[in-house]
Amino acid sequence: MMNHGKIFGTTSVGERGQVVIPAEAREELGIQPGEKFVVFGDARKGTVILVKSEIMNKFANFFFNKSKRFEKIAQEIFDKTEDKTDEDEE
Repeated sequence: MMNHGKIFGTTSVGERGQVVIPAEAREELGIQPGEKFVVFGDARKGTVILVKSEIMNKFANFFFNKSKRFEKIAQEIFDKTEDKTDEDEE
């Protein structure tokens, strides 16, 4: 069974816009001082999501590696289509 999350408690925004992540969450999620996060939000829903930068980097690398593979396959298909079009014109 997949664990989809947990409520770690509440926090508040300080005057300088800082949010303290509860200690239990930092410990369980392995969050270290100075660690960077990507911040996502939805004003309509009033939500903020923090994702570790290292996770986003892994996702981006995975995505770009797959997209390079896709581009290569698409180019091969395009090249084959071009070859057939050239033959049809002759």
